[in-house]
Amino acid sequence: MEKNKYKRIPVFDISLGSEEKKFVNQCLDTSFIGQGSFVKDFENQFSKFVDCKHGITTTSGTTALHLACKVIGIGKDDQVLISSSTNMACPFSVDYCGAIPIPVDIEKETWQMDVNDIEKKINKKTKAIMVVHLFGQPVDMDPVIKIAKKYNLKIIEDCAEAHGVEYKGKKVGSIGDVGAFSFFANKTITCGEGGMVVTNSEELAQKARSLKNLSYGKINKFFHDDIGFNYRLPNISAALGLGQFTYIDKIFSEKERIYNRYKENLKDVKGIKIPIVRDWVTKYIMWVFNIYLDNNFPISRDKLVEKLKEKNIETRNAFVPINKQKVLIEKYGLFKEDDCPNANHIMDNGFYLPSGNTITNKEIDFVCDEIKSISKS
Repeated sequence: MEKNKYKRIPVFDISLGSEEKKFVNQCLDTSFIGQGSFVKDFENQFSKFVDCKHGITTTSGTTALHLACKVIGIGKDDQVLISSSTNMACPFSVDYCGAIPIPVDIEKETWQMDVNDIEKKINKKTKAIMVVHLFGQPVDMDPVIKIAKKYNLKIIEDCAEAHGVEYKGKKVGSIGDVGAFSFFANKTITCGEGGMVVTNSEELAQKARSLKNLSYGKINKFFHDDIGFNYRLPNISAALGLGQFTYIDKIFSEKERIYNRYKENLKDVKGIKIPIVRDWVTKYIMWVFNIYLDNNFPISRDKLVEKLKEKNIETRNAFVPINKQKVLIEKYGLFKEDDCPNANHIMDNGFYLPSGNTITNKEIDFVCDEIKSISKS
C-alpha cells in the first residue's frame, strides 16, 4: 500500500471555467446582482431541461422543498410520507408547514424508497408522498402514482441529487405534481447555493412565484396577498448556473467517467456492494459514488473510513435516516428508531467515495487500490 501518495483527495470538488466567469462578469457589469434577467433566463433554461412548463428559483434546495409543500397545500397536522434515507431538508421542509414527516423504508439494493412500504404508512391525515431520487437514480414512480391516485395524494419529487435523471424516458421533477432541485456547491449543476421548484401546473407556479417573493399585492404591492417568504435567488447566482449549462454534456460525461471507473475497479471486491441501477432507469447520472459493505468485508464501514482517512482520502457516511432522528421522534411520537431497518442498515454500512469532477483516473485507481488492499487484510 502506498503511503500518502496524494496530499488530499477531497470527497467532492468542482472546477469552474471561463463560461461561468463570463456570465458572472456580465452580471456584474449590469450592476443587477440581486434580481435581474439572469434569474428568468436560468428558470427558463432549467425548466426546459427537465421538461417542465415552469421553473421558479429559490435560495436553496431546502427552501425549494418548503415552497413545494406550501403550494400543494400542506398544512398543520397533515402527514407527508418521505423516503427515510435522505437529507433532513426533506422532513424539515414538511415541519416548517406545521405538518408531520412520516418515514418510509428504502430498498437496500438501490437506496431508493421501497414502494411496497408506502401504503402501510397511509392514514386519513396523509396528504402527500415526497419521493427522494437519491444519489442519481429515480424511485420507481409508476406504483407511487398509482397509490397517490388511489388515496388522492399529491406527489413531491426531491431531485436535489438527480439533475437530468430519467425514469422510463421521463425527466425526474416532471412526473409528480411538483419537483424541487438544489444547486448547492456539490450538486451536479451549481449556483454555489440555490434551488428550483418545477411544475407543469400554471396554478402551482403562480402560487410559488408569489410566495417566494413575500406575496406582494397585485394592485398595491404593499398590501400582501399571503404570508410570503423571501426566497429570491440572486441574479449573480443564476448567472453562475447559466454558465454551467453551456457545457452540461461535459459535466454529465465526467460523472459517467467517474462512475464507470469506480465500478470497474470495485465490482469484484468481496464485501463491497454497489447499488443496483434498475431497468426503469433510462438515464442514470451519478451524483456521488455510493457503496455499502456486507459481512464479507473484513472490517466495519467506520474502520474502513478511518483507514482511508489515514491515506488522505475523504469520504462521507450515508445519511442518518428520519426514523433515527431523536429530535423528530420526540416531537411527534409517531415513529420509532427501528421502523425502517433497511435505512438503518445503510446508515451503519453505507458511504460515498471522492466524486468531484476534478478527480483523476489515477486518483480513483489509488482509492480503489487502498480498498482492495484492506479487503485482503
